[in-house]
Amino acid sequence: MVPKQATEKYLLGHAPKEVQRLLNQGQALNPFTRQVLVEAGITAGMKVLDLGCGPGDVSLIAAELVGETGSVLGVDARASVLEVAQARAQAAGFKHVSFVAKNIGDLELDQEYDAIVGRLILQYLPERVRILRKLTQHLRPGGVVAFQEYDLAPENKLFYPSFPLAERTWALLVEAFQRGGAEPRIGMKVTGAFLEAGLPVPYLRCDTAIGFGPEWVGYDVFADVMRAVLPLLVKQGVVTAEEVDIDTLADRLREENVRQQGVGRFPALISAWVRKE
Repeated sequence: MVPKQATEKYLLGHAPKEVQRLLNQGQALNPFTRQVLVEAGITAGMKVLDLGCGPGDVSLIAAELVGETGSVLGVDARASVLEVAQARAQAAGFKHVSFVAKNIGDLELDQEYDAIVGRLILQYLPERVRILRKLTQHLRPGGVVAFQEYDLAPENKLFYPSFPLAERTWALLVEAFQRGGAEPRIGMKVTGAFLEAGLPVPYLRCDTAIGFGPEWVGYDVFADVMRAVLPLLVKQGVVTAEEVDIDTLADRLREENVRQQGVGRFPALISAWVRKE
């Protein structure tokens, strides 16, 4: 058995605040995810495996597409977040969705699936190629593999026009992912991971969620990510808690961007999908 720390390094923690961040993030990313799953061929009657499902956004989109004649299994190592996912599935009336608390590296499948999907999970799996190769053995011929990952390019900016607070926030977030063992540029490396796992060359697309004005959800998402990684940055002497002032960060990002009539953006979301030969 592969030790958990060797297969899954979730940098952002398990606090209730993290669940809300994932839900806020989903508001921005779900339209892109739905479009990619449709383009990849997720349709009625399919059995779908959703890796790193979190509070269930991707699982619920897949459940809508496959309908009651299909099924969706969401997998996540965090039992607490799966309680949220299950409650959301019940509220939506999806009886064909189930969830299991399991470390992805230890996941053993006992049936074939028509699709294996995931969003923002490969960057936390150092052994992603081994895991993809292992799990796709349970994918039927012609089945779909579809993943979406961020490209956290250091040269990118969170806001246009930019300002010092936004640039500093972005630089700290990228550094935290690098120091925390995640792969910040996994979005640009998914193709290589697919090929190493024995999959064909995938179809690719790039989307970026953008917004402006005081109600945009991005301010809170960025601040909540910073809240999650701040202990790591403080421990390693990169920054002090006082410098970041986390409790006011979202409001300061919002105020400066609105004052400049600026536009905010999420990192580039790279989507890759392919059919198994």
